[in-house]
Amino acid sequence: MDFNQVYKVVFVKCEESSLSFFTDMPGFILAEKIEIEGKECPILQSTNGDLIMLVEKETVEADTIVLKTDDCVRDYYLFNQKSIPGLTKPRYVAHGLEFCFLDPSGNRFVLTEERDYSEA
Repeated sequence: MDFNQVYKVVFVKCEESSLSFFTDMPGFILAEKIEIEGKECPILQSTNGDLIMLVEKETVEADTIVLKTDDCVRDYYLFNQKSIPGLTKPRYVAHGLEFCFLDPSGNRFVLTEERDYSEA
């Protein structure tokens, strides 16, 4: 394990269903599983290198997790093919293009493609 990596911790109601959800999704693979306080926590890696640690917790307050992508339109198309819940259409924002989706625990994920709109 590389301790210089930054993990985004995502609290989930059920580790098993969340792991199944993410590994069935385009762009996420199971990188490894580690044990924390007697609980096995899967670590997922996205195609751009973001690492997400799923931690099961009885009561989960939905959170917003921002991930980066290099092609928002491509990823939206792939997610749309999988009928991902809570999927929004890509929209232009000040820093680029983004779309959102929900995981089984109600966490809101925002995939952002950063773009520079300043004139050269």
